[in-house]
Amino acid sequence: MRRSALARRISAKEARDNFSDVLGSVHYTKEAVIVEKQGRPFAVLISPEDYERLLRAREERFAALDVIRRKNPDLSPEEAEADAAREIEAERRERREAREQQSA
Repeated sequence: MRRSALARRISAKEARDNFSDVLGSVHYTKEAVIVEKQGRPFAVLISPEDYERLLRAREERFAALDVIRRKNPDLSPEEAEADAAREIEAERRERREAREQQSA
């Protein structure tokens, strides 16, 4: 399930003054909250599930990059990154198709 990329933005003062409410909002709605200082993003509060998903995605990307670099040591970092992105997307597509077939 993919949520909107939009996140609520609040000032650091508002976050400090309403910290418990902000945490509750993130927990129950799963909506990210961007905390700003002087109008610029300073920190982001996200749900534990989103945090775990981000960690898994990062680990997938690093693992794919390692495999690609071992197989193709002459690739530039940009080429290796592009190959990793394509491999990860292909794997995700396969998983999604397999889930759709199971539920059909």
